[in-house]
Amino acid sequence: MKSRKIKQEENTAKEDSNVNAKTLEKALRTLKSRFTTNDIKQMKEVPEEYVTGIRSALGLGYETMITRYHDPRKLTLEDILNTADITSTEYETVLKVAVREAIKNHTKRDISKLLPKE
Repeated sequence: MKSRKIKQEENTAKEDSNVNAKTLEKALRTLKSRFTTNDIKQMKEVPEEYVTGIRSALGLGYETMITRYHDPRKLTLEDILNTADITSTEYETVLKVAVREAIKNHTKRDISKLLPKE
């Protein structure tokens, strides 16, 4: 199986006339600061800064963004990496917040019915 490197054009935000560039810039600056100071406790706080701009910056549809960021267990690694990219935050910082919250919402998987009976 060949490894496929994603081209820059494939991970570039599309122009969106509904996005206010100054508002987006302010929201991204705020998110960077909040990630850096460990102020973000839940991933749903990311799109809440500026829903339209963050959605466009991440390249997600509104419903997809809300579904994933409100339940971080559904976030993809690409979502986490892109969140770090757009907020100029360390990848590990964003991952730490997402995993911490996902663990809180996770119910341990029971596979006892698949294992031999004692």
